[in-house]
Amino acid sequence: MIDIKLFVRNLIHNKLYFAITVLGFAIALTFVLVLSVYIRQELSVDQFHQNKDRIYRVVDEEGSYWGAVIGSELQSKYPEIECYTRYYNQNYMVEIPHQEKILMQTALIDSSFFRMFSFPLIKGDPATVLLDKNNIVLTRSFAHKVYGSEDILGKEIVINGKHRLIVTGVMEDLPYNTHFGVTEGFVRFDLLADIWEMPRILEENGNSSFGLYLLTYPGTDIVSKKDIILWDFKSTYWKYRDGFSSKLDFEPLSAVYWGGKTSNSKTQGNSKTTLVGLSVIALLILILALINYNNLSIAQTTNRAKEAAIKKLLGINNTTLFWQFVVESLILCTFSFAIALVFSWILMPFFEQIFDTRLFYRDMLTWGNGIIFLLSLLFFGGLVGLVPAWIITRFKPIEVVKGIFKKRMKSVYGNILICFQYVVAIALTIATFTILLQAYYLRNYKLGFDRENVIYLDNVVDPSQKDALRSEMMRIPGVVNLSFCQGSPLDGGNNNSMKVGERSLSWQVFKIDSAFFHVLGLHVEPTGADWGIWINRTAVKELELGEKPQDFQNLAGLKNWRIRGIVDDFHFRDLRHKMGLAYMVPLGKEEYPWKILVKIDRQNPGRTYQEIKDTYIRFIGNDLFDSGFMDQTIDEWYKTEDRAVGMIGYFTVIACMLAIMGILAMSTYFIRQRLKEIGLRRVNGAKVRDVLNMLIWGFLKWVILAFAIAVPITWYLINRWLATYPYHISQQVWVYLGVGVTACLIAILMVGGQSYRAASLNPVKTLRNE
Repeated sequence: MIDIKLFVRNLIHNKLYFAITVLGFAIALTFVLVLSVYIRQELSVDQFHQNKDRIYRVVDEEGSYWGAVIGSELQSKYPEIECYTRYYNQNYMVEIPHQEKILMQTALIDSSFFRMFSFPLIKGDPATVLLDKNNIVLTRSFAHKVYGSEDILGKEIVINGKHRLIVTGVMEDLPYNTHFGVTEGFVRFDLLADIWEMPRILEENGNSSFGLYLLTYPGTDIVSKKDIILWDFKSTYWKYRDGFSSKLDFEPLSAVYWGGKTSNSKTQGNSKTTLVGLSVIALLILILALINYNNLSIAQTTNRAKEAAIKKLLGINNTTLFWQFVVESLILCTFSFAIALVFSWILMPFFEQIFDTRLFYRDMLTWGNGIIFLLSLLFFGGLVGLVPAWIITRFKPIEVVKGIFKKRMKSVYGNILICFQYVVAIALTIATFTILLQAYYLRNYKLGFDRENVIYLDNVVDPSQKDALRSEMMRIPGVVNLSFCQGSPLDGGNNNSMKVGERSLSWQVFKIDSAFFHVLGLHVEPTGADWGIWINRTAVKELELGEKPQDFQNLAGLKNWRIRGIVDDFHFRDLRHKMGLAYMVPLGKEEYPWKILVKIDRQNPGRTYQEIKDTYIRFIGNDLFDSGFMDQTIDEWYKTEDRAVGMIGYFTVIACMLAIMGILAMSTYFIRQRLKEIGLRRVNGAKVRDVLNMLIWGFLKWVILAFAIAVPITWYLINRWLATYPYHISQQVWVYLGVGVTACLIAILMVGGQSYRAASLNPVKTLRNE
């Protein structure tokens, strides 16, 4: 079917063609393979739970924030519910006997948690590990970190210096494909009443801060009861009765990761829009690679025509000849696939950095995936070999001798494919620049507070130690001021909803000390009141309080709020959210701060930061706390945009590379096809410049057409994307013009050199050879 010796000879004779074809296809396939791993990995989230089809998260329009009693009330009223679990994340300082204190990322759950979710236990029985509120389950890595072993059942661990717990279980670390965030210890939800010293919190729904999951009985449909439950909530649950919430939904476990709903459970998530976008990009890259491979193959058909004609004259039929070219294509595709596998393995750390996640390549190495891989190889290898095989086998040997075969190949087929490649390359390039400009805009937007030279530290000291720590810190050269607070622009503070008049309003609450405003450079306009709260200007406008309000009433006039100052608006969430209402109250002496904010001078910020950390470590006895510069943390708010720029940017490079290779291949082919025409034009008096313009314009018009097609499509899609941001740039015409001009220049450079060589040939020699 295939003459191996002749095939190898052709490859050696056309080394450049072989290298461009195989490497170009391999590079494109590398991105497609890695994207496939990432997409499949994302789609596997929460699919390993045995009860995945029966688990629901209860959500309203904001997310999963429920009172502590809602779960038991629902279970008692609706027989569809087998069990429920509340879920709440907090970080606690834990003490191990004869060891230093250490910060533990903790989840407060109900004992039914391990019955609902399929998280395997290494030690302990899922049915009994959390029977008592003084039980705790640790993850394998945390157990090894603090005890150096998994055999720790019965060991004691102390939370917040006074709550003694017994280790009753050790579990595997949470896998990568779960929506639950990093957690090191699991304790009974009942313990929260002791930790917060609020015994009634377990008996009422006043504090609606907890995630809620339901496990339903097989064959039942709790979703069908949604309207009934919502109607019940409107009369029994304050969130709905007072108008703070109006919607209710039961989110299937498979949708939690993609739903975009928030909670206090440190859950992870992704956007299906992002995944669909990546899938489309992967498909486009694959199509571009196939088109490019096809163009390069077509460019070789003229060179192979004489070989095919001789074989036909020797008696080889069209079917054999057809399959020869298909098999050759399969061999080249096999080379490309093999190289792509090696590239994707080597570049995996690089792609993990782009996607900001671990990629578990080994999980793809299964027999099922192997079969899919083999079938894909056969399909794509055969597909890209069909067109050149069909072209070669449809002509008659005499046509090659007469030159008719070359004339038949003068069509717009290859140029249309080039046009499509350029549409994709131009659109992706414009999108990359626009996302880059939007990310720059978000990162440099004036947030209303001084974010430079401000250091934050997680607070792990008792309220009684605040003054001592402040004195230690203020002795450090370079420290300007220090503030203890509950809530900062980094975390948005606490949310509190209240009725003002007849309106339900959502507020962010910050508990602060007297240094807070100075550390963040916030301007405060006093109202003349000597006590009370501070509110931001957005609240003043929303409540229509006038220029210098001193009080307002909430809860329909049942409580009077004294205002001591108006704070200029500052953003306390990323710029994907509009400016909201905020008020600030003094932090009590006995209240536990969440964060320490330290303002430093500009002299030597790196050295000052290190001295602050060293002082804090000496003060608390360990280094198990989070810290950093505020501006760097704020930059991380926009990692999604950075990741999008990175991903689309690299795919744009691939698309542009394939488009350039495509136009290079097709220009080589079609200029070679027109050598006789060029010779005749030169003999009849055409100048080199005229021939050069003709050849360049023959390709440039397709690039201009591609630009004309890409612009309206890209403009529409980018406008829709920008509209998802309350604060965004306007589309820049110069980006479109710059990309269009660059695309034309690249096309001219790719075609110009070959066109000039062809136009400069001696026409007599050209016509004699033809």
